[in-house]
Amino acid sequence: MTAIWRDDGKGWRLEAPTGFNDEASLHTLVEQSPQVLPLSGSPALVVLGREVRLGNGFADLLGIEDTGRPVIIEVKLAHNSEARRAVVTQILTYAAYLRGISCEDFESLLVRHIRERGFESVADAVRAHDQVASLDVVSFSENISANLAHGSFRLVIVLDESPAELVQLVGYLEAVTDGLVIDLVTISKYDVGESAILVPQRIDAERHELPALGIRPTTEITDQGYLVEGADDFVAAI
Repeated sequence: MTAIWRDDGKGWRLEAPTGFNDEASLHTLVEQSPQVLPLSGSPALVVLGREVRLGNGFADLLGIEDTGRPVIIEVKLAHNSEARRAVVTQILTYAAYLRGISCEDFESLLVRHIRERGFESVADAVRAHDQVASLDVVSFSENISANLAHGSFRLVIVLDESPAELVQLVGYLEAVTDGLVIDLVTISKYDVGESAILVPQRIDAERHELPALGIRPTTEITDQGYLVEGADDFVAAI
C-alpha cells in the first residue's frame, strides 16, 4: 500500500490521498501525460485519440507504441461500479473489434483525432515523439498490420484504487493469455502544500505456485478405453 509521510514541523504525519474530482480529471491526466504510467517493459507510448469509436462503444484512449503495437486504455474511478468487472468486458470488446482490421482501417478510425492533434498520420504522430528520430515507417506500418491481424495489443486499465476482484481477474487473464499485455495501474493523488504529487503503481496479482504432485500413472496411456476394477487409476490420473 502506498504511504506518504510529511514532516509538518511537529513530527511526521501520514498524508491521506485527496483523489480526483471526477473521472474526467484522471482521464485527462493520462491523456496528456501517458509517460506517468508504469507499464511493463517501459514502452514509448503515444496517445492518438480520446473517446475513439470502436464498434458500438468508445475507447477512453487509443494509442500506439513505437514498436507498432496498438494500446487501448480504459480509465475508471474505483467507486464506479464498472471498475470491478465491466471494465474488463469493455476493453476486451474493443480489442476484439480491432483484431483483424487493416492498417488503413486503423488509420481511418483515428484520422479525425490525429488531425486535431496536429498530425497527418499515426506514423507522423509517433515520429514527432521520437527523441532519436529512429522510426522506420515501413517496418512500423508492417508491425501495426501484424499486430492487428493477430490481436496482439496492450490493454491498460487505470484507476485511483484497485478493487481486489479486478486484480484477481486481470491476474488470471495475464496468466492464460499470450497475445495480450495487460497492465493494471493505480494513480494516487496527494496535495502536499501547494504541490500535487502523483504516485502511480502497476498492480500485479499474487501468483501461487502449486507443488508438483509427483504422481505417475499406474497404467500406460493408450488411445483405447479399458475397464478396471475400482477407482485407483482414475484418482491417480487426476
